[in-house]
Amino acid sequence: MDPFSQAALGAVVGQAAGHARLGYRAAAVGALAGALPDVDVLFSLTGDYFDQLVSHRGITHSLFFPPVAGPLLGALAWKLEQRRKRPPPGEDGARLRTWIGVTTLALLSHPLLDLLTPYGTQLLLPFSDARFAINAMPIIDPAYTLLLVIGLVLAVRYWPARARQVAFGTLAASCLYLAYAHLLNVAAEREAVRQLEAAGVEAATVAAFPTLLQVHYRRVVARTAAEDRVGFISLWRPCAIEWAAAPRRERQDRAIADFLDTREGKIFDWFTMGWGRYRLEAVTGGAVVRATDLRYGFTDDPDRSIFTAEAPVDRFGRLAGPVSAGRDASDATGQRLKLLFQETYAPACILPPQRG
Repeated sequence: MDPFSQAALGAVVGQAAGHARLGYRAAAVGALAGALPDVDVLFSLTGDYFDQLVSHRGITHSLFFPPVAGPLLGALAWKLEQRRKRPPPGEDGARLRTWIGVTTLALLSHPLLDLLTPYGTQLLLPFSDARFAINAMPIIDPAYTLLLVIGLVLAVRYWPARARQVAFGTLAASCLYLAYAHLLNVAAEREAVRQLEAAGVEAATVAAFPTLLQVHYRRVVARTAAEDRVGFISLWRPCAIEWAAAPRRERQDRAIADFLDTREGKIFDWFTMGWGRYRLEAVTGGAVVRATDLRYGFTDDPDRSIFTAEAPVDRFGRLAGPVSAGRDASDATGQRLKLLFQETYAPACILPPQRG
C-alpha cells in the first residue's frame, strides 16, 4: 500500500509493542520501520521498467527480512537512545529487547499489509520468487489510513495514559476493516459467477480486484478458453455487471510465444500472476504483440490496462524489435477517477432479491 498507510500502521504496531517502556519514541521508530521496506524502489534506479517490476516488493518485503533487519535496526535505535539519555540501571537489556521487538514487528507489518493488494509480494525470497496476493485492498485507501491516524491521535492527545491499549484497539479495528474488504471481494466474485451462470457462461475463471480509494468498487475478470471478460461491480448496491469481452488467442501465435520467451516477456508474465493478456494487433506498417495486465484498468476494455508491454512484429510473424513497456495513459484517468465514487455509491440499478 501507499507509504503513508505503511508508516501509520508501523507507528501503531510500535506503540502497541513498546509504548509501556519506550514511550512515544516507539511509535516514531515504528513509523520509520513500517515504511522502510519500500526503499527497494531505489534498487532499480539504474535499470529499466522490467527491473522495477522485479525489485519492488522483493527482498525487503520477504518474511525473512524482518528477523534479520529488525534486530539490527532495533540495536541501532537502542544505541542512539543511550547516547541521548542513559536509561536507568538494569534497564539496558529490557530496553534493547523492546526496541528489537518494535522494529521487527513494524517491519513485518509492511509485507503483510502489501499482501492484501493484488500487485503481488515476494514473501519467500531469497528461496522463491513466487508472488502472493490477496485481493482485498486498493493500494490507496484514505479510510484505512484515517483509521490508523485517528488511533494515533487519540493516544497522543486524549488518552496518553492508555496509549498502548488504544494501539491494540486500533489494530483490532484495522484487522476488522481488512477482513471486511476481503469479504467484499469474495462477494464480488460470487455475484459475478452467479450472473455469468444465469447468462449461460460456465467454466470461467473469475477473480475480482479492488480499484482505488475505497473498498466497495471491484474490477471483475472472467476468463474462458475462448474469451476474456471485464466488468465492474459496486458492492455498496450491486448492479448487473456490464461485461466487455474480447477473444483469446494467447500462445497460439508464434510471435506471442516468441514475446513470452524474451526476458521482458517472462518478467511481465510472472508479474501478472496468470492475469496477463497477449494478442497480435495490426498497426501501420505491420503488427505488434501487445500485453496487458487484466488486474488493472480504468475501463472495461480487456485490451487496455495500467500495466502494458509491446513489441513490433515483422511480416513473417517474428519479433522485429525490443520490448517496450509502461503504464497506459490513454484511459482518461482523470475523468475515470472523477466518476469513481459516483459509480460506487450511486449505481443506476439494484439487483432484485435472489429466490430461495
